[in-house]
Amino acid sequence: MTKNVVRPLFVLVLLAVCATAPAFASTIIYYQNPDYNGAYASQNDTNGFGNYATAYDNFTLGSTYTINRVEWVGSYFNPPTQGTITGFTLNFYADSAGSPGALLASTGDVAGNAGETFLTFDNAGDPTFLYGLNTTFTAAAGSTYWISVVPDLGFPPQWGWETGTGGDGVSYQCFFGACGSEPNDLAFALFTPEPSSLALLASGLVGLGFRARRRLF
Repeated sequence: MTKNVVRPLFVLVLLAVCATAPAFASTIIYYQNPDYNGAYASQNDTNGFGNYATAYDNFTLGSTYTINRVEWVGSYFNPPTQGTITGFTLNFYADSAGSPGALLASTGDVAGNAGETFLTFDNAGDPTFLYGLNTTFTAAAGSTYWISVVPDLGFPPQWGWETGTGGDGVSYQCFFGACGSEPNDLAFALFTPEPSSLALLASGLVGLGFRARRRLF
């Protein structure tokens, strides 16, 4: 498999935080790097299909943290043309025997495109973007949680959550009512408040790196 040149996504994440987050620093506590091999459809189609697809991924933290921001990478396909996102919903779920369980927290439907920022084209030639939303969710140490991100977007095009690396190699998707595990991580990062200093933000670089999707047609 061809590998892309590693780029400092962490710097791009910082730019997004500075542009849209409150006036305190945020420290990254968990990330799964994008590898640009594709995306899993996750979309509330405002042109008629409704919420036909939802992609989920899980995470487990070694310490208890309050998550105040989530950032993720997504792309447009079918066709590979940037669309107009009018809102995003970000949800946290409990784990239920290795799949998303009870809904624990939600941002609700947040108007706008979550700071959509162009990154590059993935290995399929689809335009990929960085997104982020502020939230408040306390994740207990050692507990597994699931997260989903769903944009409001009229088809065409389709929108998908780009795959990534660094997790357990398993995600989940519901597509037109059929739900099941998928053999890929998805690309996202979690942040916690750090009001005292920006110094910790230099502690890591997240490399930009994929290719799996379910198509509508």
